[in-house]
Amino acid sequence: MPGTAVDYIRGGMITRGIGYPVVIIPGIQGRWEWMSPTVEALQAGHRVITFSLQELRPGIDPEGEFPAWSRALDKVLDSVHERQVSLIGVSFGGLIAARYAARRPERVTSLIIASAPAPGWKPSAADRFCMNLPYLSLPFFGARALARGMPEVMEARESWPLRLRFLMEHAKRVGSAPLEPRLMAHWIREFLRYDMSEDCELIKAPTLIMTGESRLDRVVPVYETKRYLRMIKGSTHQMLANTGHLGVMTKPYRFAEMAGQFIYAAQSVARSATRTADEAARFARGRHAS
Repeated sequence: MPGTAVDYIRGGMITRGIGYPVVIIPGIQGRWEWMSPTVEALQAGHRVITFSLQELRPGIDPEGEFPAWSRALDKVLDSVHERQVSLIGVSFGGLIAARYAARRPERVTSLIIASAPAPGWKPSAADRFCMNLPYLSLPFFGARALARGMPEVMEARESWPLRLRFLMEHAKRVGSAPLEPRLMAHWIREFLRYDMSEDCELIKAPTLIMTGESRLDRVVPVYETKRYLRMIKGSTHQMLANTGHLGVMTKPYRFAEMAGQFIYAAQSVARSATRTADEAARFARGRHAS
């Protein structure tokens, strides 16, 4: 049932908008605030539920800490009284979303995986440097992020005033919701201990794989994200033009438009299937009665 909560904030979780519920899981930095432009864009037609990974501690699971994110997501959905949602996972959040869709098919009506590494991903030497020395490597991490992201900002904004405005606004978001390097490194190590390849085969929800352009995503190669197309049966791909890894920030309204169209289409198919099943049941009851 569509929710009606508006601008509700508690314990790192935020709910905004009115309409069909959509959960957005942030990337490895963990902060929903970094994606606030997309939250704002999506809330025009949906009940948007999101949170900071730092606040949503997964706890312990017999299979390891990474699978425990699924129980944490159960608590999120229960706390906002939603039985079923559409799920959007961005970058590292895409891994959490895919695992949840595989293990909780009754709660996920559609799945969007945006610029996420696929199961089997291996960190580079630079990634391992950041993981092994999370605080000492922070200047290197920041410089690398800027070098990776600037070509995309140059493409997404057509003038220097607009580029500087975007950078200043994003810097303000980062400053108000700083990342935690130690936790980021820990989350990646826990994911590397878990094999997700079989989970992808279990996903039944309609699935959209979203990427930026190959020439602009310097964080997760597009070919890496597109491996989900072979792993998730029936999944489809769309490219967010003029973006790389930061489409949820550089093109939030276009991202929301594409995501919303896919979610609406998935809901239409589900409603049609429900009507067909209901009609078949009524027909069977009628024949039995006669």
